[in-house]
Amino acid sequence: MEAITSATVAPRWPSYRDPMKWYVVYTRPRHERTVCERLLRDGFESWLPLAIVWRATKGEPRKASTPLFPRRLFVRCYLEMYNLLELVTTPGVIRLMVDEHGRFVVIPDEEVVLLRRLCEAEVAVEAATSGCPGVRGQVVGGPLAGITGVIRSDHPKELLIPMQTLKEYVTVAIGEGEVLPVSVGE
Repeated sequence: MEAITSATVAPRWPSYRDPMKWYVVYTRPRHERTVCERLLRDGFESWLPLAIVWRATKGEPRKASTPLFPRRLFVRCYLEMYNLLELVTTPGVIRLMVDEHGRFVVIPDEEVVLLRRLCEAEVAVEAATSGCPGVRGQVVGGPLAGITGVIRSDHPKELLIPMQTLKEYVTVAIGEGEVLPVSVGE
C-alpha cells in the first residue's frame, strides 16, 4: 500500500532536551493529503497512513487509496513554541491530539512502525473504533509475520490490532492458516 511520507527530511531546529516525537494532527475534513504535503514542504516529517479500498467506477471496480484515520495524520518534530505555532497555523490544520489533561499525545515509535508495516503490506486494512471478543493470535506467515492481535470471533479471517495511544483498533484481513492462537502466558 502507498502512503504520503517523507523519507529524507532534515530535522527542524534540533533540541538536545527533547528528541523528535510523533504527534497526531487533526485536519479539516478531506484535507489530509493537502495538509501532509504542505507540512512536508514546510520541512516537517509527516506521514499519512493510507488504506487501499476497491470502488466501483462506471460499473468497474478500481483500486483507490483513502486515509486510514480520516481527518488525522502523523507529524514527527521537536514540539517547541516556534514549531508548534508554525504547525497549527498551517492551512487545513485544526489542532493536535491532546490527552485528558490537555497535554499533547506522543505516539510511540513502535506504534508508528507497526502502522507503517500494516499500510505497506498488500493486505486489506481498515480502522475500527471498538474491539470485539475473540482469541489472541499471532500472524505466522505472509508479510505481517510476528504481529499479534485478536482473532475476531465474528470474522475469523480478520485480526484486530489495538493502537493503545490512539485508543482505536486496526482490522487486518488475514489468509487461511496465516494466524495461530497464542496463550496468554506466552
